[in-house]
Amino acid sequence: MKRRKEHRKVFELIKNCDLVLEVVDGRFPLLSRVSVLEKNLQKTGIPLIIVLNKCDLVPHHICEYTKKIFSQEYPTVYISARKRQGTKILRQEIAKHALKKKEILISAVGIPNTGKSSLLNILRGKHVAPTGLKPGVTRHLQIIRISQKILMYDTPGVIPFDHPNEELQVFMGAVSIDNLEDPVKTSFYFLDRIRNHYTEGFIQRFNIPSLTMDNEAILTHIAQERRMILKGAQPNITEAAKVLMRELTGGIFPYWEELSESIKQDN
Repeated sequence: MKRRKEHRKVFELIKNCDLVLEVVDGRFPLLSRVSVLEKNLQKTGIPLIIVLNKCDLVPHHICEYTKKIFSQEYPTVYISARKRQGTKILRQEIAKHALKKKEILISAVGIPNTGKSSLLNILRGKHVAPTGLKPGVTRHLQIIRISQKILMYDTPGVIPFDHPNEELQVFMGAVSIDNLEDPVKTSFYFLDRIRNHYTEGFIQRFNIPSLTMDNEAILTHIAQERRMILKGAQPNITEAAKVLMRELTGGIFPYWEELSESIKQDN
């Protein structure tokens, strides 16, 4: 019921827009698309641009491949809001929709933690919307003037996650790590996905001797490396689990899932 209510709020918002930007995490492009949003826009006829954000954390050839595949459905641009890369191309794509109108209204939408507010800030050229690593940083609807012809909503990350799996939602940064009942168990999900996708950044970041170690042994190693020690010289694997999850979701070390791998893994 709550999910449907949140959907209705977003759909009420975007029905007044001339263009929608779906902000997707470039590290997990398939997982962070919102199918219910795209289906709704198809019915309304409102144009959509997919914006692959955080692509500074992903190799160029993978960004290009994802863009090629997604462009078969919608215009797609990849950027890094954090490093202000790719925004000129995005502006050019937006400008195509503003040619025949005096003014257009845009909405940037997506699941939490994909970088919607960061995108708005760089399009505006200064800090106008709050950003942060915690899910749901944006709390209130804002309308910002981007240029003489362009106005933009900053939606507060209210698109519900397509996937009901809470561990996957934590992995995507859509659920706060601080609220987990069992951080160790959830971190095992992270470690299993890392093994199945890109491992090099993780190995280098935590100086992991071998991925053949079981999950608890890896957490023990991280705790010892970071000197997270409890009384009695016991490694604090709970804190190690939180550090691992925060550093992956925060982009502290490079990690990505290639599109073809994601399709095999999750479809």
